[in-house]
Amino acid sequence: LKFASLVPSGYRRQLTASPPHRLALATGGAMAAVAAATARMLPGPLRAHRCRGEAAVAVAAHCPAAWRSGSSRSFASGIRMLRSEERDIVFHFAAEEFFMNSAKVTAPLMYLWRPDPVVTIGRHQNPWKECRLAQLDEDGVALQRRRTGGGCIFQDPGCSVFTFISPSGQFNIDKNLEIVLGALRRCGVNAEKKGRNDLVFEGRKMSGSAFRHVPDRGVSLHHGTILIDTDFQALQRYLTPDKRKLQAKGIASVGARVMNLREQFSDLSHGGLCDALEAEFREVYGAHGTEVEILDASSPTASEAAFQAVVAELRSPEWRLGRTPDFSHKLDTRIDGIGVLDVHLEVVGGKIQEAVIFSDALFPEVISQAMASLKDAEYGRHGIRAALDGLRPEFEEEGPKVLLQALTDWLSAEVDD
Repeated sequence: LKFASLVPSGYRRQLTASPPHRLALATGGAMAAVAAATARMLPGPLRAHRCRGEAAVAVAAHCPAAWRSGSSRSFASGIRMLRSEERDIVFHFAAEEFFMNSAKVTAPLMYLWRPDPVVTIGRHQNPWKECRLAQLDEDGVALQRRRTGGGCIFQDPGCSVFTFISPSGQFNIDKNLEIVLGALRRCGVNAEKKGRNDLVFEGRKMSGSAFRHVPDRGVSLHHGTILIDTDFQALQRYLTPDKRKLQAKGIASVGARVMNLREQFSDLSHGGLCDALEAEFREVYGAHGTEVEILDASSPTASEAAFQAVVAELRSPEWRLGRTPDFSHKLDTRIDGIGVLDVHLEVVGGKIQEAVIFSDALFPEVISQAMASLKDAEYGRHGIRAALDGLRPEFEEEGPKVLLQALTDWLSAEVDD
């Protein structure tokens, strides 16, 4: 109360309007000591006005040593900041999953990372619709499905990633984005929010986000990208699918004008941005005493059985491709000397549930057996070729052999693995 009486009325209103100082002043004498001990965190003019001198020192003397030292841990208990230099995106997705489902998250957590070149797709997206899988395989670029929704994106070390995880009752997307915008301002970038979850600079998108909630755990996640120096040519190589008659029930990615921040801010780096994000996170949550934890493959967290189980699941073909939404693929062609081939494939969970082939070819038994052989085959060039190659011993005459080979070569070339 003595401390409160020394505060100018204008600042006293400001002080009592924002936690944690609101609690300190509202609860009277005992908690007023906390406010006095944390006076150095108040606005500069207030500190200079009347927060020094014998009265404040006398009140502060009754505080625990941790409060007198200026540590904010009493206010920021449970708040965590983590940073990782691991480049395997499965490691990072597993970390997110572990924190949401196995760790005890009692306060906001921020995790900063970046991956090696990878294409990630949303939880319900169709990889054959969204990207050129054969090109990814040829270039050694990974494909990974996220737990979150959103569109298909390419990421590489030029793409910084932030992850916010918090109890659902404290989850605030706008607050998270304000932390990102504040960090960008610290780097000289005056970006702004556009729509629900995009950040833009001078009208060009340089950050997007996706979200996930786990109601039974009461935990929510928000992760997003910041484009610093991403390979935009890779976007064109991998994310622009060939034109095909592919009718999908999934969510198609929406193109947007994007930019690398390095175009305008040549000195911006991943490390510098992470430093700014950590500084802004501390400022927003009053977590001035919170240290940054380094997370890598040797960390105890990564050795937890629950963490390793998530890694195994995320690497499995059943997760990466098998959770593809049902879709139909229609292909047609005319091959000289063979005839017209009009193929309809119904795909469920990455497998061909039904194949219908219309054709004027002279050997209908080849077409009939091809349809039967394709049923339950893995969708993709390797799966289709394996299914049709299995029919070769069935046909010894030249005409059927030529038709089967032509169908196999054409159809396997038209789909991606």
